[in-house]
Amino acid sequence: MKRRELFKKMGIASVSVFMGSTILSSTKAIAQDTQQNKLIANRQKMSFADPKNPTKFELKHTPDISFGEKDPNGFTKVSITIGQTGIIHPTEENHWIDFLNIYKNDHLVSKMLLENGPIRGYADHYINLKSGDLLKVEIGCNLHGIWENTETFRV
Repeated sequence: MKRRELFKKMGIASVSVFMGSTILSSTKAIAQDTQQNKLIANRQKMSFADPKNPTKFELKHTPDISFGEKDPNGFTKVSITIGQTGIIHPTEENHWIDFLNIYKNDHLVSKMLLENGPIRGYADHYINLKSGDLLKVEIGCNLHGIWENTETFRV
């Protein structure tokens, strides 16, 4: 019986230590998330003032979508860069792309959250596409709002 009681006490102590470390980790993550949220100043959906003559500012915030080769399982490589015509969106501590979502025919297929500073708004995915599928990429710039672009996949 003494052995059983000892194991019970050890189990309770282990659970207490685990719960304490989990709460501490969660608290740190919440603090970091709150700090980043303070830097997110704009959540308006944005668009070109004149689609036929986009400005450098507008091009810098528009996702560029390109289709590549198919892999052996039939998934097509999709590359996304934030910025078009060589105008790439900056990545700084106070100005960055904080999320990137990909939709295939209006269904969310990828959702990425990006940290400020160490990562640029860029992604490669392999997506199961057939001719006529519509791919939409939506990005969030912490200062300049939500921008999107769509491309139709053609074989």
